[in-house]
Amino acid sequence: MIQSTALRYVLLAFTFINFAPNAALATTLTSYPFNATYDVVVTAKEITPNLEQTFISGTSTDAPYGLTTVNGLAYAQTNFTNGVFNSNTDPNTFGLQGYPLGSITFSGNSSDSLFGNQITTGLIDFNTFNVTSSGTVTLTGGSGQFENATGTLTFSQVQPLSLQPGVALKGQARINGSFQVVPVPEPTTNVIPLVIGAIAASVLLRRRNQVASS
Repeated sequence: MIQSTALRYVLLAFTFINFAPNAALATTLTSYPFNATYDVVVTAKEITPNLEQTFISGTSTDAPYGLTTVNGLAYAQTNFTNGVFNSNTDPNTFGLQGYPLGSITFSGNSSDSLFGNQITTGLIDFNTFNVTSSGTVTLTGGSGQFENATGTLTFSQVQPLSLQPGVALKGQARINGSFQVVPVPEPTTNVIPLVIGAIAASVLLRRRNQVASS
């Protein structure tokens, strides 16, 4: 009877241990809608006559989850013949070597934040001296309650053009989309007493076998 009971505890313990990690992974996927308008300022540093390193900053009064600021680093290439430009947070897109990888970060006064990569296409109107652009931010992570965040945000932006290099361009960006967060599984404490029970059961089983063989 002791041998049978001991084996039952051992099998139960190891069955639970094998099942527990799978149960922890079955966490709820939480989705968050994101809609906001940011007043942005973009400054540029010339790399070549048609390539720039751009620095982005902005604030919002209606951003959800307290993510009222946006900051970023990107690279832009402009075709001055037709006014079309492309921007990307990855400098390798334009064959740039030795430049830091850019990113876009949404944050606020708390530890919560979102960050990701940005791709932008736009057009410079040399008649009105306005710049219109649109693109996507692919979220690759976050911090605080948004750790492990993934998702895609789309944006559109309008700002005036300045022909003077280094002048900050002020505009407004409208951002829409959603992102998802998979909560980090917390380690279960129920495994500990079962492991202790398995050890005790194995000791009883060993002693039973020793008595039976003596």
